[in-house]
Amino acid sequence: MRTIIAGLLGGLAMYVWATIAHLSPLAQIGIHTMPNDRIVVAALQLNLGKTAGVYIYPTPAVGGAMAPAAGAPKTQVAGMLSYDPAAPTALSPRQLGTEFGLEIVESLLMAMIAALAAVGFGRRFGIAILVGLIAGMATNLSYWNWWGFGLDYTLANGFIELMKFVVAGLVIALLLGRKPKPAT
Repeated sequence: MRTIIAGLLGGLAMYVWATIAHLSPLAQIGIHTMPNDRIVVAALQLNLGKTAGVYIYPTPAVGGAMAPAAGAPKTQVAGMLSYDPAAPTALSPRQLGTEFGLEIVESLLMAMIAALAAVGFGRRFGIAILVGLIAGMATNLSYWNWWGFGLDYTLANGFIELMKFVVAGLVIALLLGRKPKPAT
């Protein structure tokens, strides 16, 4: 029961940190607005219509490989686009609730890992930091590598992810307490 309470309170702390971080200038690092976005939006609506999804360009060669065709230039415009023709213009309660739920689950899993370790505060907190590093690297560095996400954006978002686990890990480690004493 203590592990569940630690996970829930860690998740609440994680959500508070993520909310503060996403409302701060930190979340805007590496984000750029698109010049002439009305023209681009009109072209997307014309070409993609109501089909939401993640799109990549240029279209991959046969078999999904991104190898250039013979005689093709060595560089070209490439990217990834998340398209939603019916996206809300502001954060919705559903999005905020979903994010809160995800962070509760992440923190509960972190609490289970920390409880399984059966070690003291310092090591439990260290485990949370390592899990946060993995979380921060897992998606962000791959998107930097494969899709050319800016390094500034990548590092800022990786840091936000890391700090979610640092904050939750601190709460979890404090609530789980010291290493259990062996039974005598």
